[in-house]
Amino acid sequence: MAIEDPCAIRRRAIATLAARGVPATVVGDAGYLAGVLDIARTGQGVALLAAVGPAPDGLTTYEGLPEVTPIPMSALARPGADPATVEAAFAAVRELLA
Repeated sequence: MAIEDPCAIRRRAIATLAARGVPATVVGDAGYLAGVLDIARTGQGVALLAAVGPAPDGLTTYEGLPEVTPIPMSALARPGADPATVEAAFAAVRELLA
């Protein structure tokens, strides 16, 4: 199970596994992360997640797969957005990721 394409994390996970000769098949698509997490919680799959904070409830880190090169993150504000709100949101994300 994976988030529907286009998804940078999905592409990175599949490419990493393929480069290491690890067979992988996406057997279903989820529109939202919650669907991927639910399948991982049942033990029928794994989820590649951002390394921010603790693992979601019911999941633990799995060490048996290859390391995945991190994906750079960027953020953009919509044209006309309130500058103070944009800066507050960006500051909160920066703090979370620090």
